Amino acid sequence: MTEHESAYRERLAALTPERLRDVVRVALSEPEATVVGWNAAPLRGGSGAGALGGESAIFALTGTARVDAADRPWSAVLKVLAPVPSRDDPTHIRYWKREPLLYRSGLLDTLPDGFRAPRCYGCDELADGTVWLWLELIRGDSEPTWPLARWALAARHLGRFNGAYLTKRPLPQAHWLAGGRLRDSVEAHAPLVARIAAAPNNPDVRRWWPKPIVAAILRLWEERDSVCTVLERLPQTFGHGDAIRRNLLSRHRANEQNEPGGPGPQAAADGAGGLEETVAIDWEFAGHWAVGEEVGQTLSVASAFYNVDPAGLPALDDALFAGYRAGLRDSGWRGDTHDERAVRFAYTAHAALRNLFNAVGASVPDDARRAAAALTYGHTWEQLAERRAEVRPFLLDRADEARRLLKTI
Repeated sequence: MTEHESAYRERLAALTPERLRDVVRVALSEPEATVVGWNAAPLRGGSGAGALGGESAIFALTGTARVDAADRPWSAVLKVLAPVPSRDDPTHIRYWKREPLLYRSGLLDTLPDGFRAPRCYGCDELADGTVWLWLELIRGDSEPTWPLARWALAARHLGRFNGAYLTKRPLPQAHWLAGGRLRDSVEAHAPLVARIAAAPNNPDVRRWWPKPIVAAILRLWEERDSVCTVLERLPQTFGHGDAIRRNLLSRHRANEQNEPGGPGPQAAADGAGGLEETVAIDWEFAGHWAVGEEVGQTLSVASAFYNVDPAGLPALDDALFAGYRAGLRDSGWRGDTHDERAVRFAYTAHAALRNLFNAVGASVPDDARRAAAALTYGHTWEQLAERRAEVRPFLLDRADEARRLLKTI
């Protein structure tokens, strides 16, 4: 155990020994289990033991518990969520308390076949205002790179999920799920747009930001309000809101049709001899979205986050949209040609708006920013800038397609 891990353990143990025991009992479904030993390590987004003093952090907890006379392994994720004054509006996309409220609501307890969220083991509000969210630690299949068929299956699961709120389930009306989700996300990029506009004048970054690309992005920026207005008027569904590859885990489970709450026949057909699930983590952006926006986000960052080579984006586009449309049909949605054009519009418009205003490479970073890029993304600043530059023409093509579709819906 490292010195930092020891610090995490000491602080967590001092704060929550009884609570940890109760969480382990829920995780193991063993009401008499006792904790024998445990370790904690920060996950993506966590900044260590010091984060418990006032910033958010995420930890993976693992250990053993005594059940009768045997020791059994257990695991859990602890999200320590601290209040953020600038993110205290429940209708804003970045509302800090949304994920705990969502788990408490029960909306994630019964998701459509093949799609699920981690189990929730508990949610605590502490005296200092932080919220401690205890979740199942998902261990996805080890395949690091998805083939197109797996992307399509994930999109199909997302289509079933979104489609259920068009055909079978009422759209949840909690105020913290409403609001202009994409509009919020886009407007947050306003300070970056000035950097983008100035980029062609900087010889050190011009190679990644040529004037024709910048002009096309600034055109879309001027159109953002009208595009978002159309999206907000289209049929709305309940969506995850950030269904990108790192938030979608693949897991194979045995058939469970005969078990209470087990998957149905359609889900079992997704995997050979069992169910290949898509497990979605990190639900803080969940809310109301136009049908199609969900997988627009999946497409938008797939190459920027190094999940797909830029040359593979057209094929990924085809696979995602076909899978999503099949999932909508699975849910009972029977949209006509006009409805499908509206879904495609939402998909392409979201893909373009959500990621084109990212200003990576629009200015030269200092040493600290270079080091942070390497630590966070595992790539140099130049590599990140090059990859984003390679993706922009594809996303601008999606913006052009959205403009054409807008005339037909």
